[in-house]
Amino acid sequence: MSWKRLAIVLALLGAFQQYRWCTRRALRPEAVDCPKVDASRTLTPSDGFTGGDDATARAAQKPALTGTTFHAYGFGVTVPPWAMFFVPHAGEDMRSYRDRMLPIAQKAIAPQRARVARSRDELAQVIHMDAHQRAELDGATGETASALENRVMGAVANGDFDPATFKAMTGVTLAKGLIDDVERGNQRWQASLSDEQRAKLAQHPFDFADYLVFSTPWEDLLKFLD
Repeated sequence: MSWKRLAIVLALLGAFQQYRWCTRRALRPEAVDCPKVDASRTLTPSDGFTGGDDATARAAQKPALTGTTFHAYGFGVTVPPWAMFFVPHAGEDMRSYRDRMLPIAQKAIAPQRARVARSRDELAQVIHMDAHQRAELDGATGETASALENRVMGAVANGDFDPATFKAMTGVTLAKGLIDDVERGNQRWQASLSDEQRAKLAQHPFDFADYLVFSTPWEDLLKFLD
């Protein structure tokens, strides 16, 4: 396994483990033995306050704002309040959550989609791709995207992502299948190129996997919520 494959496998496993961890989160209970702060009492030197106006004293009495803390496997991570905007809110259904987050995701990915489109057009000029080779690139990209979607949706339907029964090797098998799908798509497209074109491609920054990830409108999968 090359380092690129290993990096992809680890990234996929890390993403799933993050999902699994978040679905089993438990909020930290509030401390019941913490002393109450009397907002009406003025701080004195005996309290460790050495000076300042009333506004400063009141600010010193206020507890620092903290986000939500999640606990799992003996570790606790505090999520900043601003980051909680990106998780589903209380009472928010999946359609409403999609409608709220989709424009943000599309805006964030737009520069990358523009980048891979420019790289594709530049490559077409550098290696002199003809209409058939362009069609093979588009066909291989669409075919690979469909294969990836079917594989992931099949795993979801089979319960492979159920946190109660998930095993690491299940994730490894799924990741290997996804990588194989991408390799088949790349080989299909490169089979349409000549040896000279493939040699020029090796010196160009265009990458089939990069193009696949950012050019495919993955957000269309969310239309099933309509």
